[in-house]
Amino acid sequence: MADAVTALVVDDEEMTRAIVAGYLARIGYRTLEAATTAQAWEILSANGAAIHVVLLDRRLSDGDGLELYERMKGVPELADIPVIVQTISDSSAEIAAAIRAGVFYYLIKPYDGALLRSVVRAAEETTGRLKSLQGDLRSRSDAIALLRDARFRFRTPQEAQNLAIALSSVASTGHSLTFGLSEILVNAVEHGNLGIGFEAKGRLKASGMLAREIEARLASSEHRDKYATLHVERSDSRVIFTVTDMGPGFDFNRYLSVDASQSHATHGRGIALARMVGFDQLTFVGTGNRVVGIVNLDRV
Repeated sequence: MADAVTALVVDDEEMTRAIVAGYLARIGYRTLEAATTAQAWEILSANGAAIHVVLLDRRLSDGDGLELYERMKGVPELADIPVIVQTISDSSAEIAAAIRAGVFYYLIKPYDGALLRSVVRAAEETTGRLKSLQGDLRSRSDAIALLRDARFRFRTPQEAQNLAIALSSVASTGHSLTFGLSEILVNAVEHGNLGIGFEAKGRLKASGMLAREIEARLASSEHRDKYATLHVERSDSRVIFTVTDMGPGFDFNRYLSVDASQSHATHGRGIALARMVGFDQLTFVGTGNRVVGIVNLDRV
């Protein structure tokens, strides 16, 4: 790669920092190291724009790693850097606390290099998509805010993304709605209509074949006539997004929150993330092939 991706490793054990740096060097990352939250903050303050991901130990000699994460969220230049929390504790309470704080990547030591690399890539990919959506949203016209009632039909992930970008400006909640809406629209295509389940998506992502599989299924006789719909209703107080796909539904309760068993997976957090940051309410109807997301305008 032309410019090396930079990771900040914050851990009070020198050996751990060296091991993590070695793991990441295999995929072309360079690392900066800090032993304390104070050192980490100095590095972030001076080099924040150049840091792509932070691996943060939960327990440090000078405090809780989550306190550093909360501090980062208060600085616009640092708020979008993906953070992966690592710890020796598998306490469900600690994991829940990290998830409530907004950390969707949580590694329990010891872990192997392959798992670390896959989680780092997944975190960076998610954040990169969010930044891309943000930039596209800013380029759209404010005219969409005039919308009161509209229906859309879409069948590809790109069409889903385009809809999310265009329609998020119906409420001035910024990039969080863009991301949340794109998650439920893309989910309707990939999981609903095309039937790409959680385990299959994991295998396809690991092999780099996900995009090719999506194209193949879209062109197949089984799926080529399927589409999903989006109904948008806007009042003075709220916007209601209703997404319906042609799939059989799924066990949506499994994905409404992120628990310890999912904390190190490279996907599967989209619904929980959309529920946390994209909408005031997110409800699945029936078997799960219809989802209703509500944004309250009076909170903005």
